[in-house]
Amino acid sequence: MPIPFDNLIQEERPDTIGWFRCVTREPDSSVYAALFQTTPEGQPLAFCFARADEDDPSLQQEALFVLTRSLFQFPAQSPSLLLAPADEFPLSVFDRNLRLRIPCCLITAGHGGDARSPADWFPAPPHDRAAHVLLERVMASESPWEAFERAVDALDEAFADERVQALTAVHGLVTVVDLTALPDRLGQGATRHDDSSLNDLPRGKTLPERMWSALAAPPKAIPPEWEAQWEWPGTFMPFQKEGIVALLHNDRLLLADDMGLGKTVQAIAALRVLHARNESKSSLVVAPASLLNQWRRELDRWAPELSAIIVDGTAAERSWKWPAKKDVKLVSYETLRADFGTNALAPVRREQWDVVVADEAQRIKNRNDTSAAVKGLQRTRSWALTGTPIENHEEELASILEFVDYDPSTARKRYHPGAGLRARHKELQLRRRKMDVLDDLPPKQVTMTPIELYPSQRRSYEKAEQEGIVFLRSLGVEVTVQHVFALLTRLKQICNADPQTGESCKLDDIRERMEQLSVQGHKALVFSQYTDGTSGVAAAMRHLRAYSPLAVTGEDSPSERQSIIDRFRTSDEHKALILSLRAGGLGLNLQEASYVFHLDRWWNPAVERQAEDRSHRIGQTVKVNVIKYSCIGTIEERIDRILERKQGLFDELVDDVSLDISTQMTREELFGLFGLSAR
Repeated sequence: MPIPFDNLIQEERPDTIGWFRCVTREPDSSVYAALFQTTPEGQPLAFCFARADEDDPSLQQEALFVLTRSLFQFPAQSPSLLLAPADEFPLSVFDRNLRLRIPCCLITAGHGGDARSPADWFPAPPHDRAAHVLLERVMASESPWEAFERAVDALDEAFADERVQALTAVHGLVTVVDLTALPDRLGQGATRHDDSSLNDLPRGKTLPERMWSALAAPPKAIPPEWEAQWEWPGTFMPFQKEGIVALLHNDRLLLADDMGLGKTVQAIAALRVLHARNESKSSLVVAPASLLNQWRRELDRWAPELSAIIVDGTAAERSWKWPAKKDVKLVSYETLRADFGTNALAPVRREQWDVVVADEAQRIKNRNDTSAAVKGLQRTRSWALTGTPIENHEEELASILEFVDYDPSTARKRYHPGAGLRARHKELQLRRRKMDVLDDLPPKQVTMTPIELYPSQRRSYEKAEQEGIVFLRSLGVEVTVQHVFALLTRLKQICNADPQTGESCKLDDIRERMEQLSVQGHKALVFSQYTDGTSGVAAAMRHLRAYSPLAVTGEDSPSERQSIIDRFRTSDEHKALILSLRAGGLGLNLQEASYVFHLDRWWNPAVERQAEDRSHRIGQTVKVNVIKYSCIGTIEERIDRILERKQGLFDELVDDVSLDISTQMTREELFGLFGLSAR
């Protein structure tokens, strides 16, 4: 009777290899068998196993027949090719009782795992060329028969477990165990195929996790000379080499290096190696729009063999850019969201990407249309780059990991805060801090600078605060958080400069410091969350005009922005660069500046650190001085105290992350800033 596979869904499926093992174990002469399915490259897909016990020699053949028949009816899909060691393959069982419907090649074992070689086809060489091609693909790998040993390792893991022994120990009864169903049958937590109970995983690895570890294909060997195979425009630091290797070894990785350690360069170098190994022909980089040109420049510099295109412009322009034959496509989060849309035939949705890189991955921290578009991309590798995987709360980390932990063969994962999320986070994240890996990086000194308001500012501030509080109280039960934030913003702007006279204690302090700094050859960055001429970037430009300042805001086009940055970096004339925090806080390399001034405090200290680390990064040769102002006796002091209290809640999750006070302050805290009661 042929082995049927009649229960399988007959549809076109990827090629799979079945690795059959049949091993006898002493002292009871039990027969252990397994059917291990992988891709032709050796990546695990499925694993089922069983044990047959029969003391009576006359019945052992029957037991083996039942075991083998049961085992071969269990796979989720029919293997395209079956491989089995000739000395383990039960020829008599198959010859007399079973007829295979799939091509089977017997392997002769030598003295080592790699000494095996194909011996013969059973029962006869297949007529279709596909099976021969698959065998050639297996033979072309560095360790073609290594999957056999992995199957035995997994069997050893399974049958050393008392619960598996109990499942399969009924004398004369064959119990087939499927690894993907093992947690439910044993009450064990989740495997990589089922993350529904991740939050309930016990400490330590469960049996399914141990078995998947045994089955996992070893990382593809990277030639030790990979770094020397091409010319590189610079020398990689040891931790950067480790990061590149980690990206090459992991289809799923959250590269969360501290800001300024070269995550972009590590990702580009990994893309270059993958391309050279013919493992990446179609890569997509999703990044903030302001960083796309920088990505293209870095690709030209670090991977000149790779062709790249920025997918932007009108809908008509993008319609031909998506299908363009380019190695790397670069797109902004906003454009991806628009083009992903609801049309299942959209080019970006149809493409099977070899690699998708989500740069500044905190952009997908919220579960919205943008996040859904990035997570909905069909891909083989998912790499996320961000120095701040958590800015506000643990749900943001969960959202990012849902992109990273993508398996095309299973349903999309959904993570929630808890022990399971944190455990998976540790498995997927690679993070290095500057203090740990850059012994020669100059220190960064952060100075909190209390400063007194000028009399005119104080009068304007107190008037605005009193009138604002009266207004809030007049609203009674109608008062909202938005009303409170409107007053907060107004008071913060007055702390920057008096709206009536233009006087500014902060800007005058910066100007006085610049007199000495400019003489000493220093340059400075000045950040503000505002851009107006009264209290923001434009006001700072006016106060610091003696130092030929340049400005970067969100109104600048990418080309204008780059031109301004180049002028600041190359010309000694421009001693100050004034930036709006959101426009200038990401993706810039500004090591020419050794002083950073925060004119006003952003709600989120993590965003502030991103901004100041535009200067404190690889290539900096002198100490970076960061100065943050806080006006005495104002709302700024009260907010600082709350931020310090809140920071500790997040340090335990990811180093160097912080909260966004605008979303994390309770109503009681917000209203308490003005002595109001939150109803």
